Amino acid sequence: MPQKAGIPKTARERGKVAPAKFAHVVLRTSRYAKMVDWYRTVLEAEAMFGNDMATFLTYDEEHHRVAIARMPGLLPRPKFMASVDHIAYTYETLGDLLHTYRRLKAAGIQPFWCINHGGTTSMYYADPDGNQLELQIDNFETNEAANEFLAGPDFVTNPIGIDFDPDELCARLDAGESPRELVRWKDVAPRSLATIPRAYLGWFQHLLIRISSSVGATP
Repeated sequence: MPQKAGIPKTARERGKVAPAKFAHVVLRTSRYAKMVDWYRTVLEAEAMFGNDMATFLTYDEEHHRVAIARMPGLLPRPKFMASVDHIAYTYETLGDLLHTYRRLKAAGIQPFWCINHGGTTSMYYADPDGNQLELQIDNFETNEAANEFLAGPDFVTNPIGIDFDPDELCARLDAGESPRELVRWKDVAPRSLATIPRAYLGWFQHLLIRISSSVGATP
């Protein structure tokens, strides 16, 4: 099988035995009912199993994609510590992503950061425990095109992305603008880490970055 340019060989192509797929995430919480309800709402998931200790949720043919485990008395996780940063889910189309945004907004769940990373158009949400979920679409139709973008001058200039207003994006899509044009970068300019929302980084890391930026030593 010929290797696609710019894409590393898979483990199978390298003669290695590796997982066939990513199966599920398990989250432990002391906010059990809130967490189960939040993930059911956000992911349009159904419970395959549930009792007073754990709930297995799925939105496709897998028996569970997210499991919520009840553990009373857990301490809140500090923001400024090593941990999983976020979990991402990809939608098929921009229309699907914006439909989900509007559905969740009507349910009182709103993203804290909406950004076009260049390779993806993404909305970041926080669950009741503060874990972060990225709901996204791929901006390019092929991996080759995405890899070409990542190696190009625009991404070198701005590897963070360009913020967007989701309601404005919804209105423009409803007005008939092309989804491909709506996600295409324009007017690319450098961006500092200090412009990343505090909700994403945590207040302490955000403060350190702002201090570094003010003295001309942005990490």
